[in-house]
Amino acid sequence: MTYILLEKSESEMNTHRDAYNESRFAYHMNGGKYINKEHKDFEKHHKTALDNHHPDEATQQDHRAKAQVKSFTDHHKKKGYHEVDKVHLTMKPGDIEKHTGIKATQQENPSDVVVKFKRKPKTAEHHYVGASLKSSKSKKIGFHNGGLGAIAKKLGVHKHIMKIVKDRHEHLKKQEKLHSTTSTAAKQIAGKRGTATHRAGAKYDRAMKHTAETNTMIRDHLHKAYQKLHHEHLKNHLVKTYLKASHSHALPYVKTHGSGGGSKPATAHTEDPHDSEHYHAIKKAKKIEIKKSGGSLMSVHADGKKLFHIQIKHNNGPLTSMKAVGQP
Repeated sequence: MTYILLEKSESEMNTHRDAYNESRFAYHMNGGKYINKEHKDFEKHHKTALDNHHPDEATQQDHRAKAQVKSFTDHHKKKGYHEVDKVHLTMKPGDIEKHTGIKATQQENPSDVVVKFKRKPKTAEHHYVGASLKSSKSKKIGFHNGGLGAIAKKLGVHKHIMKIVKDRHEHLKKQEKLHSTTSTAAKQIAGKRGTATHRAGAKYDRAMKHTAETNTMIRDHLHKAYQKLHHEHLKNHLVKTYLKASHSHALPYVKTHGSGGGSKPATAHTEDPHDSEHYHAIKKAKKIEIKKSGGSLMSVHADGKKLFHIQIKHNNGPLTSMKAVGQP
């Protein structure tokens, strides 16, 4: 048991937590039944990993999922959606179109589960609604967790940014005499799990310092690119990329966030991307500013009010892939 605990990184465990939470949401949304055998097998795989990590992990996610189902259902009852007809897991690319016939990419629509109701409001084009699920200790809903390359492309600086990242990684590998393959070098730096040198020691500390400098360097280049965006283009970029709120969505969806559970009461909150405080603040703003903050952070301001942060970071330590994270 202890061995498995050591062998699973926090990043890996978060993947299992999220997947199990999504599966339990679908299960409870579907009247306490699995959608099919694939759903049951999918859940069993992730539950096994959670059980091996800690006996309370699965229970905590299940409690959150129940709270999320209630929040999601109550939210849609107020809008005129009633009685669940079908439930679909839609985490994989192409799943939404496969199950609903509606064309929507994961970039456009991050729904993990799609629910078809029997009754809908008159203004709705169809009976489907998506749920983008989040399960965490924090009660605040995150905004975006995407690759650096995608953001750089949208800002027109992809080639320049990715060259800097590559050069910085090559510099670190040379400095610490690491393997030429970046993924192998990343494992060398991290060290073997379960040993005293795992993510510790002088070499790892130097790598972390180098990585923090890289994060800040990339932040500075992105900040410069943001300053060049026209006001309306910047507003649209923030709304579509970080808030994931675009009226072009063929499939409406909400963000449903669960927290607590286990020994504590589980709570959940559902938010419509088109009806959030940040969405309205950005759409109405006469002035949008993106300012540098500490480390590799940038803060987004609308008419002088700080809304959220954008953090540039490596996904799981030195020499891993980089991403841009929108957070409260």
